[in-house]
Amino acid sequence: MLVRFMKSKWWHLFAAFYMLVTIGYIIYMAATQHILMAGYMVSTFFMLGIELWNFASGRAIK
Repeated sequence: MLVRFMKSKWWHLFAAFYMLVTIGYIIYMAATQHILMAGYMVSTFFMLGIELWNFASGRAIK
């Protein structure tokens, strides 16, 4: 069942949601602990864009 889910297009939506949660964590840490994680934020935005592109196009990168 997990393998079938990972091969579906909904996997990309789940990964995009995970990236949004990660961005929220970065913002929280920047606000409360004054830790700047700019490189991590940029790479997370990049991966979020890729996952949303794959979900919208309906195909996976092979």
